[in-house]
Amino acid sequence: MTELKIDFVGHKGDGVAHVNGHAIYVPFTLEGETVSVEGSGPRCDIKSIIQPSSQRIDPVCKHFGTCGGCQLQHMNEEAYLEWKMGLVTEPLKRAGITLQPDAIVLFKDASRRKCVFNAERTPEGMQLGFVEGSENEILAIEACPVLVPQINEQLDVIRDLVNSVPTTKHTLRVSVLVTENGLDISIEEAKPLSETERQVLIKKTIVHKFARLTVNQETLIKIAEPHIEIASTIVSPPPAAFVQALKEAEDLMSDLVADFLKGCKQVADLYCGIGTFALKLAENSAVYAVEENGSALNSLDQAWRQTGGKLKQVKTEKRNLERRPVTFGELKKMDGLVFDPPRAGAELQTRQIAKSRVKKVAAVSCNPATLATDLEILVAGGFNIKRIIPIDQFKYTPHLEVVVLLER
Repeated sequence: MTELKIDFVGHKGDGVAHVNGHAIYVPFTLEGETVSVEGSGPRCDIKSIIQPSSQRIDPVCKHFGTCGGCQLQHMNEEAYLEWKMGLVTEPLKRAGITLQPDAIVLFKDASRRKCVFNAERTPEGMQLGFVEGSENEILAIEACPVLVPQINEQLDVIRDLVNSVPTTKHTLRVSVLVTENGLDISIEEAKPLSETERQVLIKKTIVHKFARLTVNQETLIKIAEPHIEIASTIVSPPPAAFVQALKEAEDLMSDLVADFLKGCKQVADLYCGIGTFALKLAENSAVYAVEENGSALNSLDQAWRQTGGKLKQVKTEKRNLERRPVTFGELKKMDGLVFDPPRAGAELQTRQIAKSRVKKVAAVSCNPATLATDLEILVAGGFNIKRIIPIDQFKYTPHLEVVVLLER
């Protein structure tokens, strides 16, 4: 074992120490702590805390330290907010952006409505939970403090359902979404189902009153149409669709974007998904919504049509924006725009926006590093940043959403 002094907490949530000019990463440690560690590589396991930090608090979850789902339950709120704000300000500063962000928006525990479990069959039975922080093994959980009660209260019946799924050498991925009509469950990486296995799963879905069960992208049964509310609209998302983790965060982000673009007659929603922003924007503006996932676009289009003309037009287009971004010429009729790309960012698309005549842009991102690159391009193209709003819908983790409002 080796004794180390932790210099700071890195951007992935690990404590970082330096030995002979080399960085050593130690999960679940804090700045200033002296710890003993085990391991010889750049990532070591903590064995004991010799001198704890004054920032250290008791975690809220009994699985903390072994579960890989949360990295920062041991850090007090003041230090946590300062560290998390640094995730936003540091990449922005490197990009030459010095505007101070708003205070980080926090949400209470037990508010996450969607999660992806891992599952595997072991001699001890079916294990359902999250991959351990430093291992590839699954830590079976009894409850998770960040999940809504509707998921925690049904962990046993979810496990019972998954126990009837034939497994391969790969772990199962079990996506669970709380909808207005019950849990929507989608399972991937299963073996092809026999007819007997299919019937067993259908029966269990009925008994447990899940809304829908999908296995390997095949919907086995839909007892009730799983739907969620976006703005004043009912949306039926496809299985395992991208949905914002917290309903409260989704509402806040859509309100921020819609309020900022309210005076625009025509707006573009790029990387629109199932319509998180488009359906709210359509209350005041005609919307051009672009997305690569055809199933998500179908859900958006269906939701819009079911409003019976209460919303302004939403025109959709299936398009890979990484390969073929919407050009500045195509945006010539748009006076407002929102984009919410994957973690890799939207550099090619952002260059087209910078060349366009669009007056107002709302940039939404779950990755401050790539967001900083996108913002640097927009600022060079003549945009001014009006507000930066960090939104912590991934509590206790190194992830957060950021909404940035820009105007020429």
